[in-house]
Amino acid sequence: MPNIGTKLLGPLLLILVSILWGTSFPLIKIVVSKISAGEYVAFRFSLSIMLIIPYVFYSLLKNKARLREAVKPGVVLGLLYSGGIFLQGLGTGYTSASNSGFITSLYISIVYAIDVLRRKFNYSHKFTLALILSIIGMYLMSGGSYESRIGDLIVLAGSFFWAFQVLAVDSFSKKYFSLDLVFFQYVVAAITGFMLSSTSSNFEGLIEVLPMLLYLAAVCSILVGVLQVLGQKYTSASQAVLIYALEPVSAALFSFLIRGERLGLSESVGAALILVSVIISLWEMASRKKDNYLHYLYESEISGESHER
Repeated sequence: MPNIGTKLLGPLLLILVSILWGTSFPLIKIVVSKISAGEYVAFRFSLSIMLIIPYVFYSLLKNKARLREAVKPGVVLGLLYSGGIFLQGLGTGYTSASNSGFITSLYISIVYAIDVLRRKFNYSHKFTLALILSIIGMYLMSGGSYESRIGDLIVLAGSFFWAFQVLAVDSFSKKYFSLDLVFFQYVVAAITGFMLSSTSSNFEGLIEVLPMLLYLAAVCSILVGVLQVLGQKYTSASQAVLIYALEPVSAALFSFLIRGERLGLSESVGAALILVSVIISLWEMASRKKDNYLHYLYESEISGESHER
């Protein structure tokens, strides 16, 4: 018998994911001012792997087969995740931060379009409205201006990687254990980071930002990675990305709390539109879950009557 509370658990977990993702932005900004972007990726995910290692040893002893099954999908997730991070960072170097933020957010519409075309998600006017509001909101939060640069195409390529990563999580979360997937995803990310980092490391800078790297590794990588897989297990990819639109709002809030960065009028309007879009999508999700539940009860009642006859 389906449980509405369990079904709504997915969206609630993804809201928490978006909030925790938002805490990472001001910290990342501090970290990459002390060490290179490649070193940041390498050390963040190396620390993540080290924290997960005890669980991996336990799995090797207790459930080796399940861990082995997660290798291939975990590597796929890692390649998509690494591609998104690398292309986003590379493209941002050749365009403005506002352009990069707006173009990256296009992964939401990419996922929605793919899901509708694959008929894995039924078209909905309310979800389409929420999608439009979230994109406009992200555009306003990124500065409300657009000037085409060569880096835009690179960032756009990264958006496709983020979109396919969300779609891959949507598929794999139903079949594999979350922490197994997260481990192999981050192994690939760490290797990629070391490949992209310079040969000479800034040891003093690394020691200075180590506490922030530990937070990013433990909370924004491991915990968020597990919550993302669990949350998407109970939602569609299209529903998930609409909730992920909360990420820039959370990032703006924590940037203000940690770094004193303030939102202007344009950014504030954008944040309000994103919040409205998420409320619309959550309301529509709740309605669909309720309709499905009532349909189940109706079918059960009819089935029961037929058995009585």
